[in-house]
Amino acid sequence: MADEDEVVEDAEEAAVEGVESGTDLSPIETEKLLEPAKYEVRPGLGERFQAQNVRDIINITMKEQLMGRQYRADQAPKWAKSIANAVRQRVQELDMKRYKILAQSTIIEMKGAGVKCGQRCIWDPETDNYVDDLYRNDTMFCYTVVYGVYMY
Repeated sequence: MADEDEVVEDAEEAAVEGVESGTDLSPIETEKLLEPAKYEVRPGLGERFQAQNVRDIINITMKEQLMGRQYRADQAPKWAKSIANAVRQRVQELDMKRYKILAQSTIIEMKGAGVKCGQRCIWDPETDNYVDDLYRNDTMFCYTVVYGVYMY
């Protein structure tokens, strides 16, 4: 028992000596405290989804890809994929931090019938948003939607 008491006392003395030697640090080193971690749950005012800029990108891209073309059933899927990829890439260049960008484009032949498009999403209305636009000519119309979902 006496041996155990001496070991415990020696450990306590070593700990006290270590604390005293730690006070020999310069004042600059002791003032450098780590800041608490910042967890951003909402985007800042300048970091929100830029709906008008995205609408302009959609409109310009559809005009570039479809201006002067006639509907062709064999080419429409390629055009739609090309439009969706180009729109997504250009929107990502806007550098909206922490937004997941999804783009969908549909090309349909004009035959005089009407079309209704619907969408249903579960998201946060304060941060998430979408923009859609429509391009028409004599033989087809193209409907493109871009979703911006904020990643928490």
